[in-house]
Amino acid sequence: MRKLGPEDLPDSGFLLGLTLVAYVLLQLPLALAAYGPSGAIVTSLGATVLLLMGFLWVLLTLNGYRSRYRQTLTALFGTSALLSLFSIPFSVWRQATFDVQAASALPSAAIFAIMLWSLVIDGHILSRAISRPFVIGLLISIAYFLLHTTVLFELMPDGMPITED
Repeated sequence: MRKLGPEDLPDSGFLLGLTLVAYVLLQLPLALAAYGPSGAIVTSLGATVLLLMGFLWVLLTLNGYRSRYRQTLTALFGTSALLSLFSIPFSVWRQATFDVQAASALPSAAIFAIMLWSLVIDGHILSRAISRPFVIGLLISIAYFLLHTTVLFELMPDGMPITED
C-alpha cells in the first residue's frame, strides 16, 4: 500500500476538486458533532483547507517540487476524506454519550487511533512529495498537525472539532 505516492496520481484539477468536495462534505458531520450548527463550522473548515493549501505550497516550493502541488493536495484531501468517513460513527457515538456517566472510552480511543493513522499516511504522502525519507515526512506531518491545532485554538478558543488533520 505504501508503494504509491502523490506523484503517481494524475495532475488533474477535476480530481483535486472532487477530493476537496468529498473532504469538506465528510468533515461537516464531524464539525456538527463538535460545534452543533454554528458559524464555527465555516471558520473551522475554511481555516483547515486554506492552511493546508498554504503550508503545502510553501513546503513543496522550498523543496523544489512545486509541480507536485495538485497531486499532493489531491492525495491529502482524498485520504483525509476517507479517514473522516471512518471517524464519523465514532464521533457521533462519543457525542451521544458525552454526558453519560458510564460512557465508553472506545469511541475516543478509535478517534485517537484514526488520528495517529492519519499522521502516518500524511507523513508518507509528504515524504514522497518532497522525495525525502519517511521519517522526515512524518515529522513534517506532526509539525503540521501541531500548527493546525494551534491555529484552530486561536480562531475558536471556546472549542474545536476533533479532526484527523
